[in-house]
Amino acid sequence: MRQRIYLDTSVIGGYLDKEFQEWSRKLFDEFKTGKNIAVISDVTLDEIENARQEVRDLLKIIPEESKE
Repeated sequence: MRQRIYLDTSVIGGYLDKEFQEWSRKLFDEFKTGKNIAVISDVTLDEIENARQEVRDLLKIIPEESKE
């Protein structure tokens, strides 16, 4: 059974942050391979709208079947 893992903006931004990127990238890899499901709230989506393009694009690398 795949785990459902909630993503907030700090986890998404951590993908690009040298201090947190090792862990964030491993987590994103698990979403990309279908091992786990990324749960993304409307609040997180609203916050991401105001982020720089590089951060907004990160949600696009997660396949739709691994997002809810």
